Amino acid sequence: MKKLLFLLVFLLSSPSFAQTQPTAPKTPKVYKPFRYETPCMIEKGIQTYPDTCVVIETRETGGFLRTRNIYSNKFGLTIKGRFDKEKGYMTWDSHNKFEYKWEYKIGGQVDEGAWTYVMPGFLVQNVSWD
Repeated sequence: MKKLLFLLVFLLSSPSFAQTQPTAPKTPKVYKPFRYETPCMIEKGIQTYPDTCVVIETRETGGFLRTRNIYSNKFGLTIKGRFDKEKGYMTWDSHNKFEYKWEYKIGGQVDEGAWTYVMPGFLVQNVSWD
């Protein structure tokens, strides 16, 4: 009888038979977009052609840039940037239609703010580099 009682206690108290609390399903990360408008321009030779671009960014929880999309209606241009863990910051644009590595470059500074090359021949004013 002691053996039966011991066996019952052992089986009911072991983790495989114990009741566990159900775990909540993991919710996917939601990245809220941040939208703003900023001056932009195309360089062609020594001429520049201004426009106002729409920039939509998403950032990681820590504040690091995850994606950046830049739209120019006047020039019919879309530039999409994303951070890749292996390749670094990658850029795709609707003119070239393929993804390539592009390091942002300083394009000049005027009283209103700094200009940055976000792709060859295309400058955007006041975008962050992070």
